[in-house]
Amino acid sequence: MTFDPNHVIYVWIDALSNYITALGYDPDGSSDMYKKYWPADVHIIGKDIVRFHTIYWPIMLMALGEPLPKQVYGHPWLLFGEDK
Repeated sequence: MTFDPNHVIYVWIDALSNYITALGYDPDGSSDMYKKYWPADVHIIGKDIVRFHTIYWPIMLMALGEPLPKQVYGHPWLLFGEDK
């Protein structure tokens, strides 16, 4: 926040919602693609974003009445030399 350098605002609400909106999620009747691919069998994420995907994302899904991913796997970064 510009008025308080000790606090940070994240844009995770829209970033996380893209997982289901990209598949055609609609509270009034979701697409066939959404019905085919959600809930995810496994949700693979980088270790630096485990908190967002295991706390905030399930809260958002439960608020929508949607099923949670069946498994979440947080993996270490893939390194090529010194680069991620």
